[in-house]
Amino acid sequence: MSEKTKNLTYTALMIALVFVATFSVRIPVPFTQGYIHAGDSMIFVAAILFGWKMGALAGGVGSALADLLGGYANWVLPTLVIKTVMGGLVGWVAEEKNNKTKSTVISIIMAVIWFGFSFFTRSIIGKYINPGSTELISEIDGVTNIQELLSLSEKLQTQLLWISILIPVIIIGLAFYLNKIDKNLFGVDKLLGMFIAGLWMVLGYYLAAGFMYGTFIVPVFSIPWNIVQFVIGLVIAYLVIFALKRTPIIKS
Repeated sequence: MSEKTKNLTYTALMIALVFVATFSVRIPVPFTQGYIHAGDSMIFVAAILFGWKMGALAGGVGSALADLLGGYANWVLPTLVIKTVMGGLVGWVAEEKNNKTKSTVISIIMAVIWFGFSFFTRSIIGKYINPGSTELISEIDGVTNIQELLSLSEKLQTQLLWISILIPVIIIGLAFYLNKIDKNLFGVDKLLGMFIAGLWMVLGYYLAAGFMYGTFIVPVFSIPWNIVQFVIGLVIAYLVIFALKRTPIIKS
């Protein structure tokens, strides 16, 4: 099999895996019109095993097809852009030949953006969700009165606070642990790539939903769910890569 044929085969396979993982396991997100899925795991696998181009192509095309055929046609274009960048980010940061200085700079920028984003969203919640925000009740699925909205708001602020604290701690701990297992396959750069890409995905979908719905308040409630999605995808990706560790795919 020629190199060109092999690359084409792997590309088609990874697009199909992203599509299946996204399309077959869909959990509707309360309060929004979206869903969470396992597709991010296959985007991570594609990017880490085959590079940023494969990650970008498989992530964008596979995810967009899942939205198109799954009844979320209005999300096809945002998903295509967000997931293409997501897959590209993972592979680019994880590449061994990549300039480490650039990776560090990108990481610092993303960290600053993330903390700024967390502060921004918590400020929105505190400013716009109050006892007089009755107009939001009809816009958020599952909420029927102002008490439920305020309770949900308090819960969300607590979740965002804990997420801001726990995710960096978990990422650092996991990086040290996996680095001992296999420095090349489970290096810090690969974990960092998935983390940065996951944050981009959360930010990207929040902004896309804000422009689509005409409000940046309601999409705030989808943030914890999108974070759960990429963290689960990260874990599944590591399990898959670990299982493939001794196969010809990894060795080649």
